[in-house]
Amino acid sequence: MNSAAYDLSRYETEPRPRLQEIEKPQMVPVRPGIPKGMIAVIIAVIVLCLADVMACVYSRSRINEVHADVLTAKAELTQLEQENARMIAAIEEKSSQKAVEEYAVKVLGMQKLERSQTEYISIESGNHAEVSDREETVFEKIADTFDKLTSKD
Repeated sequence: MNSAAYDLSRYETEPRPRLQEIEKPQMVPVRPGIPKGMIAVIIAVIVLCLADVMACVYSRSRINEVHADVLTAKAELTQLEQENARMIAAIEEKSSQKAVEEYAVKVLGMQKLERSQTEYISIESGNHAEVSDREETVFEKIADTFDKLTSKD
């Protein structure tokens, strides 16, 4: 069998290299879970959320305390207004004309003045007033000077 068609051994020389060897991608092991940098971010977000919740709870408790104080103050104000009204009524009752007359008669022993007890006094020397000797102030001197200037006209 010397046939050239079937004799492939003469064409085989050296093995031919492939034109381009295909590189297989290297397999990188992937760890399941969260990356290290993300853990710090998640912890920071959780801390901030907890701080926000605590701030809300604290502010709500302060609002409740202030509201309770306001209610207590309103109750006290109502009580004091009632006491004030009672005291005003008591003062009006004690300062009425009838109560004053009754106190004057019973406690002080006074009597009501009658017309026959009224006396009028007449002064024959006229109306006059005495002024003590004292030094005039600057304003009084200015007023006197002004009066003298206006009385000459």
